[in-house]
Amino acid sequence: MTRPLRSAERAADARLGRAIRARRRELGLTLVQVAAASGLSQPFLSQLELGRTRPSMRSLYRIAEALRTSQQSLLSAAGDGEAVEVGGGAGPGARLLHHAEDGAAITEFVGLPREFAEFFSHGREEVLYVVRGTIEVELQEAEGSRRVLLGERGTLAYPGSTPHRYRQVGSETAIVLVVHSGA
Repeated sequence: MTRPLRSAERAADARLGRAIRARRRELGLTLVQVAAASGLSQPFLSQLELGRTRPSMRSLYRIAEALRTSQQSLLSAAGDGEAVEVGGGAGPGARLLHHAEDGAAITEFVGLPREFAEFFSHGREEVLYVVRGTIEVELQEAEGSRRVLLGERGTLAYPGSTPHRYRQVGSETAIVLVVHSGA
């Protein structure tokens, strides 16, 4: 069962929706075009832009890719000086802690999926730091797929262009800081 959203969370969801709509309009795209490019439904995107739903980090990644930007840039545009969360409720959640003009960003993840999802890739360097719990990271490198297990205080750095994904291992809720550097 999910908990009801507080008014501050609803306001943050509305700001995120406005940031997504502003970027879409800046690019001259329709909701239908963004839906086709992201693989998400047009009704979902409409509800998101109206602040009536909250995306998962995976959905926000797909939207950002379709809008030729990053998740962190969208969250920063929605932040208005405050942290904006995605996901959450009964499942994994994330919030942007810092976003600099040069593109450097720090995102905190609380809880990760227990199964691997699709691979991510992007143009920035990425550093993972495990605050609590254990995660498994899979990297698709030229030599083949490599998996790394990281426990508390474990760190791993790699080019963001390397297809990568991670999942939570064990029963303890993982807290992970993801640092992106560069534009």
